[in-house]
Amino acid sequence: MQSYGFFFRCSAEQRMKTYKLIALLAPLAACSSSVQAISLAEMRERTAVIASRYLEIWSANNASPISGVPYMYGPTVIFYGKRYTQANLVDEKRRAIRQWPVRKYVHRPGTLKIDCNASTLKCAARSTIDFDVGNPSNGTSKSGSAKFDLGVSFADRHPVILYEGGSLNSRRAGR
Repeated sequence: MQSYGFFFRCSAEQRMKTYKLIALLAPLAACSSSVQAISLAEMRERTAVIASRYLEIWSANNASPISGVPYMYGPTVIFYGKRYTQANLVDEKRRAIRQWPVRKYVHRPGTLKIDCNASTLKCAARSTIDFDVGNPSNGTSKSGSAKFDLGVSFADRHPVILYEGGSLNSRRAGR
């Protein structure tokens, strides 16, 4: 059983940001097991909001984003080219947070593009992100830009992230 106690040690503001993302991923369907119809425009809009909120939450300088993994991601996810279970992804995200406890990721203005497929109920968000990460305990930091890809499915009771990926554009080493 996973322990989410660290989530409650986060600030109220950071918990609220995580709750807001979870609310975005809340069920689209009524209590039945069928999926409600969703328009292409709504899929695009929700994907853009999910992609933006996702970066905001992962920019939290604490471990609160980990608690959202079961709600944000499908049972398996392609994470930077490798298949992960949710448990594996939690471990990977924890390692990243330990390496870079101070994080800021933002979509570069004007670069977020959303492509959706109405028949598969899937959308892809692509952008250039600018990032600054640091680890005060060892005095390291990095900043730069990267391509960012996020795949979202609306085929189940609530939207889930199917894949996350991208590639480094440029990096500037810090201290």
